[in-house]
Formats: sequence, C-alpha cells, structure tokens
Amino acid sequence: QNATLEKMAETLFRQWFVEEAKEEWKDVELGSVVETTSGGTPSRTNIRFYENGTIHWVKSKELNGSFILETEEMITEEALRKSSAKILPVNSILIAMYGATVGEYAIIAKEMTCNQAVCALIPNKNYPYTYLFLLIKHNREELINMAVGSAQQNISQLLIKQLSVLDCIEQIERFNLVVEPLFIKIKSYHSQIRTLKALRDTLLLKLMSGEVKVE
Repeated sequence: QNATLEKMAETLFRQWFVEEAKEEWKDVELGSVVETTSGGTPSRTNIRFYENGTIHWVKSKELNGSFILETEEMITEEALRKSSAKILPVNSILIAMYGATVGEYAIIAKEMTCNQAVCALIPNKNYPYTYLFLLIKHNREELINMAVGSAQQNISQLLIKQLSVLDCIEQIERFNLVVEPLFIKIKSYHSQIRTLKALRDTLLLKLMSGEVKVE
C-alpha cells in the first residue's frame, strides 16, 4: 500500500512539475527559497551524551527513502548544547552527503537531530515537505552524479542548495493539498508496520522459549 501511495504522489509530481510545466514558471535555486542545515556528532568519549538520551539522532545510514519514526541512538539535552547537533522540525527532508550512502534521503516523522553527514531541508509554507521530498526523490540520480572525491564520494550542502526548483507557489500549494493525505496514510502505515514487527518479535521469543504454546 505504501509503495502504491508513493507511486501515485510521484506520478502527480512528474505530471504537474515536469511534463506539464508552464513556460512562465521560473527556475530558482533551492537555497534561495528553503533553509538548509546539517548536524553534528556529540563526543563519543562522553557517555553522558548518549546514556538515557531522549532526543532522536539520525545517522546517514538510517535514511530509508521514506519516513523515519525512530533512530538507533538517542542523545541527551547536554549533548545537544555541547555539539553542532540541532533540533530539526517535523517533516524535515534529510539527504546523505558522504560515503556509501550519498544521495540517500528520508523524511523525519517527529522532531529529531542528525549528524554532520546529513543535510536537512526545512520545509516552509511555500515549499512544503511533500514537494521537497518528491523533488529530492526525482533528482536523486543527479545528486549522486554530482558527488565528487575519489576516496569518499560526497556532495556538499552548497551543491544541494543549487538544485533548481520552480517558483510556481500556487501550483505547489494545490499539489500539497492533493498529495498530503497520501503522505499522512504512508506515515500511519509505517507506524502500523513498526507495531506489528514488534508484536511478531515478542511472540517469536515467547514461542521459542515455550512461554506460549500452540495447541
């Protein structure tokens, strides 16, 4: 269901902003209309930065091409104050800039932080998360081709800022009204999948230990 919903949104994006793009729409640089930022890694030598953390901290390898609901690691308020990590608003779009994951992308389902290998696009009224997410998905190959460096492939926040977006604000607003319900469903289904996986894992352990028996 999620794959179908995302395909529907992607098809509409291509139709509205690529195949049927109007000549009067101008191209502008992404960085001129959307705020971008990156994160940081709290010192690994200070256990207090990670122990009993309550703030989700995204690593580039966790970018999954869809919604991120939880993260492998959490950081503390102290870690946030004493590092370059910063709170990113819900529905920010994340893009991996370095290494094997370069060009991978995701969207955060709640406020989170990220490491320095990730660039975050902060959605706004004119450029909502639905448009930005599909823009990055549509341009993923271009981003990967922009990667430079022999030892470690990478793209910079500057290059991401130079991506072209259209200035058709009214059309983007109409598009968001149509596709946001699809994104809300996708997010809900991801949450359900996570719950079902946890239930499956719990039941498997109980079955294997003999705590639960099937007559």
